[in-house]
This record gives sequence, structure tokens and C-alpha cells, in this order.
Amino acid sequence: MNTDGIRWLVDKAPTWYGYCIHLARGLAADQLVNRITRGPAPVLIGAYTAEGIETYINSQEREMAAVRYGTHGDLAFTVAHGYWPGELGPGYSNHLSRNSGEEVFGLYYETQNPKVPPPQFTLYRDGEYACGFHMYMHTWSHEVTGPDADLIQADIEAAGIHNEDRRETAHLKSLTVIEKRFTLTLPMNQILHGSLPAALVHGHHVNPDSSAGAGG
Repeated sequence: MNTDGIRWLVDKAPTWYGYCIHLARGLAADQLVNRITRGPAPVLIGAYTAEGIETYINSQEREMAAVRYGTHGDLAFTVAHGYWPGELGPGYSNHLSRNSGEEVFGLYYETQNPKVPPPQFTLYRDGEYACGFHMYMHTWSHEVTGPDADLIQADIEAAGIHNEDRRETAHLKSLTVIEKRFTLTLPMNQILHGSLPAALVHGHHVNPDSSAGAGG
């Protein structure tokens, strides 16, 4: 049984900027990587630790974003690194689930944004937006959006997230609800300290010999 869950993200974000993570059911990890890229095909660059991939990106002449990726239980996952804020995540996820039977969960938090936006959750299912919400609602929108908001609305209300004025507590409660409702888990030690395959997905030049090339 995979027991890491996702609640650990509250205290241990994988990057200095926060986190931009996608988890998917019904998609292989390489398919998810191919769909995340917003331009040229992703370029595989080998296995990296979290620290190693940040060092690699910072050594380049261009601002790039990369993902490290893998599979954990029945979930494929990607973790963004480098210059991902404003380039990956909400607003760029509607193409990740394209077909029946595909679920893509998005977890996004820009900790260094001066506007201090709350963490966000999104779910795309069967090629359509299903639901999403801010993981801190006290001074932001209290609305759970999407045609399938009822998937999680009752759980959010039961946890008292709407009225929680402590940002970190609301964040933890939200991730707990999401984790339990959708049975989500990520390999904490592997993401924070281990090596995972990596691919450049934004701001890179195409190397035809290195493109991921998997079906999307």
C-alpha cells in the first residue's frame, strides 16, 4: 500500500517556488509529460534529483521549465521544476485529459508570488473540466467550480475549509480532503531526495534525437 499521501506538500514543497504537480489515472507517465509541454516536443535529459534539475536549469542561457516524472501505484505523476510559475498549471491544464477514462488532478501553489494567491486544485475527467477550488477560501472565492463540484463540495464543507482563516490549516485540510476523496498519493522521499526521469517542457530548443516521442 502506498501511504505517503499528498498532505506532506504543506511542509515540504519540492521547489523554492512552491509546487506544480499533476497526477493522472488512465495515462502513462510519458503520455502525461508529452501533453504538459506547450511548444516543442519534450526533451528527455536523463534522471535528476530535485536539487540536480534546478542546478541544471539555472546553468542554461534560457529560462526553462522541466518536469520530473514517474508512477506511484495506479497514478502517473509529474513535478515541475525551473521557471514554471505562469507557464504550467491552472489555465494550461485543459488539454491534459482528452479521452474517456482519463483523470488528471492538478495541485498548484506559487509560494513566492507577491500577490500571495492560495494553493489550487483542479480535476479534469473524460476530456472535460470536472471541478476545482482554492485551498484557502477565507479571503478568496468560496466557490467550488465545475459541473462536478458535488464530487467534493460536501467534504469541503464538513472540513470547515470555507471559514478557516489560518492559511496553512486550510491548506492542510484541503489536501487531506483531496487525498482521501480521490485516493491520491505521491512518493515523498523519491520526489524530495531521489532521482527521477526528467524532461524539458518549456523554453527549450528541440533536439529531434531526444524528444520523448510517446503517444499523447
